[in-house]
Amino acid sequence: MKYLKSGTVTGFISGTFLFIVCALIEWLTHMELMTLLLNVDFITEMNLHIGIEVLFHLIVSVMIAVLLKFIFDNLKKLYIPSLVFSLIMTSLMFYALGYLSIMHIELQGLLGFTVWTVIHFFYFIIIFSLHKRGF
Repeated sequence: MKYLKSGTVTGFISGTFLFIVCALIEWLTHMELMTLLLNVDFITEMNLHIGIEVLFHLIVSVMIAVLLKFIFDNLKKLYIPSLVFSLIMTSLMFYALGYLSIMHIELQGLLGFTVWTVIHFFYFIIIFSLHKRGF
């Protein structure tokens, strides 16, 4: 139960950060990072409301935070490698989600990938910081 509680708080905070930063970048530039972050059109043919897409994003963030909290508490030596592995996987999701997307998403190539990776780096820094503080 403590993992679910911690993961919910940590996942919600870090996932909200990720969403807001991607939304700001999309609003200020032509990089559609928020669209990529929330896009699930390859899973369902329905045109989902943005609120549902944000909810899906936050659920995934909570699941990541719960798993990392479990590792933080029970497998301390694997925690940092797990964070690095998670960063690598979420960075590669840039290409996977772009490829799977049915609609065209403007990603800006290597620049978009770099920005996506940096944002996710800070996402995991937030998770790490909250776990260190006892969340």
